[in-house]
Amino acid sequence: MIAATDLLRDLEAITATPGRGCTRLAYTHHEDAAHELLWERLERPGLLRLRDAAGNLFVVPARAARGEPVVLVGSHLDTVIEGGRLDGALGVAVAAQVVDALFARPEGMPVGLVVFRDEEGVRFRTGLFGSKVFAGLCTERDLAATDADGIRVRDVVPDAAGCLAYQAPVRPVAYFECHIEQGIRLIERQRRIGIVTGMVGIRRVELVGEGVANHAGTTEMHRRVDALVPVAAVVARLPALVEGLADTVITCGHIGAEPGAPNIVPGTARALIEIRAADTATIEAVGRRLQALIADIAPPTPGTRLASLTLRPVSEVEPTATDASLAEALEGLLAERQLAFERLHSMAGHDAQHAAHVCRSGMFFIPSLDGISHSPREGSREEDIALAGEVMLAWVERCAAAGVKSEE
Repeated sequence: MIAATDLLRDLEAITATPGRGCTRLAYTHHEDAAHELLWERLERPGLLRLRDAAGNLFVVPARAARGEPVVLVGSHLDTVIEGGRLDGALGVAVAAQVVDALFARPEGMPVGLVVFRDEEGVRFRTGLFGSKVFAGLCTERDLAATDADGIRVRDVVPDAAGCLAYQAPVRPVAYFECHIEQGIRLIERQRRIGIVTGMVGIRRVELVGEGVANHAGTTEMHRRVDALVPVAAVVARLPALVEGLADTVITCGHIGAEPGAPNIVPGTARALIEIRAADTATIEAVGRRLQALIADIAPPTPGTRLASLTLRPVSEVEPTATDASLAEALEGLLAERQLAFERLHSMAGHDAQHAAHVCRSGMFFIPSLDGISHSPREGSREEDIALAGEVMLAWVERCAAAGVKSEE
């Protein structure tokens, strides 16, 4: 039998940065190795391994591969750079434990595992890519995204055309996911489980400044058209754009200048800006504030020419509610077991929100120690990791036995 804790330990060892957290970027041999390890642990008569156009991994009973409706449990195995051992991997390890326990049972719907590719979006700066393909939402823009070496998404996926005209290898009727909270609410409120009611909307845009590259020593200050100065001025004022807006954040996590040398006035500057909010109206409002801020940026000194500033869309994920009936089933299960729980809205994006476009989607959190995530210090109590496996098994088993119906 598979134990989630053992699988998590083995997955942690697959990293590009030993001793400095987990680094398994999307569509690299490290992510591939994690997928292979998972299949090695699950491979047995009666289970089949399937892949789709994006390279998402499905491990399902043979009857699901023949077209019978299936309940899916899963998450992702790619990570941020020097991230923690649980983000994504917890959901996959728990899913493997559940599928291993249920696959041989003839009663109820078949239960399978799915591992989505490129959830984090670090390499190509997009995020939730594999589940976006699964939801039939992939666009040419998604496939045209490039990494730092100029490699496009379409260059690494198994079937770029198939990502655009997607055909799933199975017929999912429900999707279940568990995750660490990545916040402090459950710890502060002394709750063991967080029932996720919905997931945040995320909009990423790139602010591009176009100036004139020139010699830093011989180009007088008043003659410069420095691309970085106005971009930096916008970034410095970002926090003010979300003042007074609850559950709304704005972040610039990447900024750069080209050609990128200390003795050259930057000719081009780029800043990747992300807006997160619980509803689309708030995201739109912050977007308008950002446009107004850009229009208000003045030249750095009198007589100085201002570099041009342009906003370019990068990616967008709509705010998404989880399925109320699945949440109610989980709440009843937790109440029966007298487990302290809380209903929470997630301010992090998850594959569950794209899966919700295809079938009923449900999710729960376990507490994160100190609220830390995307860091080697990320962690959860061992008893909470064990509880995640127990709760997921009972939740999926109950819903599968009841014959959960797909959305109309």
